[in-house]
Amino acid sequence: MSKKPINAEGDTAKTIAPVTSLANDAEFCDSVGAYDRFGIKRSLLYELHAQGLIRGCSLRRRGLTRGKRLWSIDSIREFLNSQMERGAK
Repeated sequence: MSKKPINAEGDTAKTIAPVTSLANDAEFCDSVGAYDRFGIKRSLLYELHAQGLIRGCSLRRRGLTRGKRLWSIDSIREFLNSQMERGAK
């Protein structure tokens, strides 16, 4: 028989603390992560980066032609907030 914690009112106790994840504290994400977080696809990320509206960096080992592009989550948030402010005017 399992015992459930009961609060003062006699109800089953529930936690009200927010659920946190290490993924929410990330500074950078890849294109898939940007799509999962913000709904922005890879082609638009590259376009915004080319226009200097968001920041990103490319990680590549010496001598290889392919690497991994990471995007600054803060810069994406700043861009989206600027679009919200621009739309409110």
